[in-house]
Amino acid sequence: MTGQEQVLNGMPEKELAELRRELAEEKNRHLRTLADFDNYRRRVEREVREKSLEGKKALILDLLPVLDNLERAIGQLPDEGVARGLAMVYRQMLDLLGRHGLEVLESEGRPFNPEEHEGVGFIPDGHYPPGHVAREVSRGYRFSGEILRPARVLVARQPQAGETYGGTISGLL
Repeated sequence: MTGQEQVLNGMPEKELAELRRELAEEKNRHLRTLADFDNYRRRVEREVREKSLEGKKALILDLLPVLDNLERAIGQLPDEGVARGLAMVYRQMLDLLGRHGLEVLESEGRPFNPEEHEGVGFIPDGHYPPGHVAREVSRGYRFSGEILRPARVLVARQPQAGETYGGTISGLL
């Protein structure tokens, strides 16, 4: 018999029961403290992830006008070689931002969706059914599952008798 067992055997039952109760309480307190710490750790990790996403989102929002300007410049440059080079830079930017969660909303030819599209007008169009996006005025983007900026679009409508779409934007709001 060990010394500890001898002490416990010689102890009155009431005192032994009290020690066991205190031990159980301490064990319970210890387990609660461990659980509280684990919950705290998870909460801090979640908050760090959220702050990181917020920072990325803010940076990407600031870069969207730069992307818009690059895209416009590509379409306006008379020198094809320079336009191709600028298009490469534009694609690299999109790829880089895509690796960080940015997605380009594909709009043309799809049904108009007010969650993803901001309709800025209607155009008569024979290629797409009425109510579908006929042309993108500016791209829309999604970040981390959330619409960052809706695409500004022209929505197809049925051409009226004798009306054709000659490539000009009509019906802008």
